[in-house]
Amino acid sequence: MIQIYGAGIAGTYLYHLLSSEGLKVAIYDRRSEPDCRCAWGTVYGEAKNFYSEIGINFDDYVILKPEFVVANGIWLKNRDIVIFDKKRLLSDLWVEMSKAEKPDIVVDATGVARAYLPKIESDRVLPAVQTVEKHDVEPNLYIQMERTGYAWAFPLADGWWHIGAGNIEKGEIERLLSELRAKYGFSSTKPACNCFGKVRMLPPSRCRPFISGNVVGVGEAIGCVSGAGEGNAPALASARILADCLLNSELENYEHRILKELEWVENEQKFVDAMLQNNYLTALKLLPKIIAVESRRTVQHSLTEIRKLIGL
Repeated sequence: MIQIYGAGIAGTYLYHLLSSEGLKVAIYDRRSEPDCRCAWGTVYGEAKNFYSEIGINFDDYVILKPEFVVANGIWLKNRDIVIFDKKRLLSDLWVEMSKAEKPDIVVDATGVARAYLPKIESDRVLPAVQTVEKHDVEPNLYIQMERTGYAWAFPLADGWWHIGAGNIEKGEIERLLSELRAKYGFSSTKPACNCFGKVRMLPPSRCRPFISGNVVGVGEAIGCVSGAGEGNAPALASARILADCLLNSELENYEHRILKELEWVENEQKFVDAMLQNNYLTALKLLPKIIAVESRRTVQHSLTEIRKLIGL
């Protein structure tokens, strides 16, 4: 019996992967329904392939594909990023929540909480705020970033936007948001809703152990979030890897496969480390690897544009 705790992107996908193979699986989430927190952006081709494995047509949930990603005033052509209705997708994937009495394996899919695995030494978690607002702004993806955090504006539908920011230094969040608003024309307005959250920003290699006793981590619980804050595609990838290892009785290979197959996530988070430590030589060495991956996955950019973007 496998018990999954956490019914977010990684947990729900893993549940359906395993149950479709005939395994006995239970899933539990303390929420009564999925929330509408940010992270409604993902890489279309990857998400479509993953969800097709559990019989979901991802196209049914795509809201729009922005033409550009505008970061610190630099316009980058969007390659494959789409905005999707994350809440509706998760709602359709949620099943009756239950807790198994004596599960053989417990999956920690609780994200930043990491509720069942040992706590991470020197964890790095960014506090974040988010609002849903209506604006008459061209529906691109807007980002204002700096060394310790970033602010974002993601278009939804009918003029609605997710607007938010995260920063290691909590007191800097409002300043970052103000800079984003001023730069891209998002005037202060009464939000339809607002919420607070956290984002783990550590390389997977610093989020070990991935396995402790009969507990196995997946998704953000083991650092599967890119240096740009992208968590959906890495969460799905980590769940697919874990499902393979469980189905083939190869759990001993799980850590190695995560570090190998999500090496791009590792490199992006090491880049964040280098920038935080003012180790610009290491950051520059990592850039060609990062650009090679992200030019294929997300946006079209050059080394010159990225160096200008981050001030190197």
